Amino acid sequence: MLDSLLREKHCDFIGILGNPMVISSLLNLLRDRENEVDDIKLVAGVLVDCKTNDSNAEFDIPIYEQVEEMLKSHPEITMLFELSGDLSRVKLLREILPAHISLVELPAARFFLKLQATDRLWIACKVDLMQTQALFKNVVDQLPEDILIVGSNGMIVDCNKHFSNLIGEDTRNIRGNNPLKYYKFLANVCPIKDGIIDVKSMAKGKLEELMFSEEDSEGKLNFYRIYIYPISDEQRGEVVQLVVMRRNITERTLMEQRVRQSERMATVGELAAYVAHEIRNPLVAMGGFAKVLMNNTSIDQDGHKKIGIIFEESKRLETLLKEVLSFVRSHEGEITAFNLNDEAESAVNLMALECKEKGIELELDLDSQNPAGQGGAEQVKQCLINLIMNAMEAMDEGGVIRVATGVTKDKVWLKVSDNGPGIPAAKRDLVFDPFYSTKINGNGLGLPMVKKIMEEFGGEIEMVSREGEGTTVSLILPPPLTVA
Repeated sequence: MLDSLLREKHCDFIGILGNPMVISSLLNLLRDRENEVDDIKLVAGVLVDCKTNDSNAEFDIPIYEQVEEMLKSHPEITMLFELSGDLSRVKLLREILPAHISLVELPAARFFLKLQATDRLWIACKVDLMQTQALFKNVVDQLPEDILIVGSNGMIVDCNKHFSNLIGEDTRNIRGNNPLKYYKFLANVCPIKDGIIDVKSMAKGKLEELMFSEEDSEGKLNFYRIYIYPISDEQRGEVVQLVVMRRNITERTLMEQRVRQSERMATVGELAAYVAHEIRNPLVAMGGFAKVLMNNTSIDQDGHKKIGIIFEESKRLETLLKEVLSFVRSHEGEITAFNLNDEAESAVNLMALECKEKGIELELDLDSQNPAGQGGAEQVKQCLINLIMNAMEAMDEGGVIRVATGVTKDKVWLKVSDNGPGIPAAKRDLVFDPFYSTKINGNGLGLPMVKKIMEEFGGEIEMVSREGEGTTVSLILPPPLTVA
């Protein structure tokens, strides 16, 4: 019966012999480790050097005065801890204990208890380490930067959640890959050996920092700042890991560009005021005198030709001056609600004949929701005409220009797209600068003027261009204010 009971339980049942403090300590230890040592049960005890009735209430196990009495009441006991250290008692127990009960003497019990205490400390340290790791991982995963950790073999050891989401791969699949697969620019700043980053040859403690830009899948230019931190093993005296962090600074960079452009605009305004005062009056006088001289019959043909050049150039300069002054002045006017489809259709109708003469197909794609924008209808139409003319001038051999309207979240937009040669990446940041132009006879006020008008109406302008594929310029406007 006892054998079947032991086989069924699959655990050791312990009896203990010792003073109250020893029994209490062992009980507390097993109670703390109950989930981990569920195959060990302390079932009864025998008090020594103390009366049973005085201490029995302290324990939640039966306490006996004699070992024989305990063994008779608990035949399931398979192990007896003798913790008094009395050698005569140990000798007696060896004689009376059944063969199936193991006797654990005081030295072995002390070793067991110390081992359990060390194990408890190890578990506490392990739990603390796991909690620290989880906290660190959670913090790193919440960062909006892309973070890679590269091991001493030049392969990816780990990455944060932001990077894996960006790549669209599980972190487990990213580990072990060559970081150059994702970040080719690392080859320009890190030592490379056989197509792999030579981590160990990196300079200890030297932080590498760089900026670069690249196009996304939609052709938009994004700006990034890269930080490369070498992690050193002081004992080995070499770099063992790299932490690579990529931060998207597109929004900040564009904001800085807008600030610089605003400063340039202010400079242009001051220059225009000076030009208007110092040049316009003499220019008008020159043009007037040239016109009078052109009607003078006493001047020979060669003289008339030269005077004609003076007259035409004065007119051209006066036109440029008017455009500069127009650029500086506010274009706000009356801000009203207007139908984007109407203005897009009107602009296309005005430019259709000129496009046809140049072999360019002008398409119109109007949103069925009839989106309404807030601003100046005439100024927006003029902006569209300006964009269509820019697209025409970029396509010497014909092509397609598409004017479209639409709605996106809390904005409405008009887009002018072409399949022309596109704009080189190095020049895209310059096209909105006053007086910058790629045209032979251009004055560089077209796109800056459009940008200024849009911003005065609370809108914005965006440009996406791929070299060899074409350019799309979007005019984005707020919808009409909702009246409660």
